[in-house]
Amino acid sequence: MIAKTTTGSDFEGALSYGAGQRKGRGKEPEDAPLLVVANVISGSPKEMAQDMQAVARLSRKIQKPVWHTVLSWKAGEEVTQAQKVAAARRYCELIGAPIDRHQVVVYEHRDKQHAHVHIYINRVPMDAGPALRTDNNFYRQPAITKQISQELGMQPLPERRQSVADTNPMRQQAREVVREIIKQLVAQPERAGKEWLQAKLEERGISTRYKHDNGGVLRGVSFELNGVAVTGQQVGYKATQLRELFATSPENAQQLPILPAPSSPRQQEEEEGKKQKPKGPRL
Repeated sequence: MIAKTTTGSDFEGALSYGAGQRKGRGKEPEDAPLLVVANVISGSPKEMAQDMQAVARLSRKIQKPVWHTVLSWKAGEEVTQAQKVAAARRYCELIGAPIDRHQVVVYEHRDKQHAHVHIYINRVPMDAGPALRTDNNFYRQPAITKQISQELGMQPLPERRQSVADTNPMRQQAREVVREIIKQLVAQPERAGKEWLQAKLEERGISTRYKHDNGGVLRGVSFELNGVAVTGQQVGYKATQLRELFATSPENAQQLPILPAPSSPRQQEEEEGKKQKPKGPRL
């Protein structure tokens, strides 16, 4: 499996292509079925695009909110529809856009000899938090597609058992609880940094562990609830996202220097008078 990603600003154009409705590139409905819809009301490409664009407007910084990834398998490889759906969902999670936080639309195309799906992600999340990052995609995606391939059953059984253990009910519940609590906390205007977040989570029975590099930069985060450990990536709040949140917190807000108030005209005259030397009569 390989992944190819582009970004853009036109949701309607992107989804129209996914649905096989782009001018000159029309497909029959059975050639471009809709596989996944998350946080979007299922409808025409135009209707879904309008929904996604409304969420994208929550961010003034992101000029290209459309994330388009094509997941492709090699020719002749048998891939079930369930595997395609699972691959698309897992890709979103691993790339940093879990479908419980982002709007996602996935189409399957059947116009090639090889199986492939088109994944459309709104980079701006539903909670208006940090947007899906686009840096280092070239290096990240090979590792992600390799992991997905292993989880889909393309590796020996022991590897598969190790990967699917992450889906046990206790771990899933821990992820959901931690994710929801963090979501509520970071939405508070009085958030004050990672120590504040750690203390607030501790009050709710969640322990937090931060990892920093030699320069003191936050590089990793994990949480533990009732003896079940989950990573920041698994709950949708990686170290990079937390760094951005902390950088915009009131605690780290940049303060402008306080300048002295300007002097009144009378004060200015008195000061000028002090500077002038008295002139006596000439002898």
